[in-house]
Amino acid sequence: MTYSHINELLQEFEHDINISDFHISWSSPLSLRKTWKILRIEDDAHPHISDELMDRFIRQLLEWHQWWYERLTKNREIDFNYFSAAWIPYRVNAYYKLSKLWVAMRKIWYDALELSSIMYDDIAQAIIQHVLNQKTWIFLVTWPTWSWKTTSLIAMLEWINQHRTEHIVTIEDPIEFIFTPKSCLISQREFWSDTLSFEKAMKAAMRQDPDIIFVWEIRDRETAEAALNLAETWHLVFSTLHTRSASNTVYRLISLFPPDIQESIKDRVASSLLWVQSQFLLEDSSWASRVWMFELMLNNTAIKNDIRRNEWNQINSIIDTHRKEWMISHKEYAKRLLADWLITEESVDWLL
Repeated sequence: MTYSHINELLQEFEHDINISDFHISWSSPLSLRKTWKILRIEDDAHPHISDELMDRFIRQLLEWHQWWYERLTKNREIDFNYFSAAWIPYRVNAYYKLSKLWVAMRKIWYDALELSSIMYDDIAQAIIQHVLNQKTWIFLVTWPTWSWKTTSLIAMLEWINQHRTEHIVTIEDPIEFIFTPKSCLISQREFWSDTLSFEKAMKAAMRQDPDIIFVWEIRDRETAEAALNLAETWHLVFSTLHTRSASNTVYRLISLFPPDIQESIKDRVASSLLWVQSQFLLEDSSWASRVWMFELMLNNTAIKNDIRRNEWNQINSIIDTHRKEWMISHKEYAKRLLADWLITEESVDWLL
């Protein structure tokens, strides 16, 4: 098959709900992530993509961001969003490998998920809704890539959009989901298109009359400092970190700052942190889909004291002993999923 436009390639496969990612590269077969596994399309109908066609695909993907093509060739990688002819949104990363262009495209949900589809436990849903009604502090969703952190956050912000009357400001890289304002006013800003700095955008948000700020990722000291400042001035801040547990999240947040000021930062984090949700996707018992596994930490008095005393190792035991506040460790959450036959022991051998 010969493609004249990237949309023709997408249209052939994108309506399969089990396909989540496209990997397109020069002189290689098209690869898809289907039902969580990589599938290489190698047949006579789908020949390897030529260098010329790959360049054309890139320019078509950047049709609405023409000046970004120069930035891609200069920086050797770029993130942006794209809507196909079927108006299906994608998060795109274009990059160079072996001096040739490659593209990874993640298909994005049309609609925000309901909280009930993320957390199967009614009690967990109730505590999340309680936390989402807070007026201030920092709410973090964590884990490395491929854990649908943004998907969870979009579901939570959409719940707020339906149940509160606030001004939500988002600073994203790129925008993956466009909210329809319901009870809230929503101002979505995209890195490079609408702002050139997360730090400056967060400082500017202070003058935009926000109640809630969603920052795509806390990646450096400046962004962490801005998040703390917003939380300390009576705003609710949502963001992500690439960490694997609640205790590791606290450590990572503080370690972004120089050692000589970490004592004061510990006190600020202890006072400003509201919730850490560390999540991971596991294959379900049918091996056809996935379910979320969580570690949930509500920053109570005991954890605040451990943060101030630098006793990170105690946070895990507090999570295990404060289940009445619906804190739960990854291990305990996995056991609940196993008890309800939602996953198999094989999928969590590495944890248990």
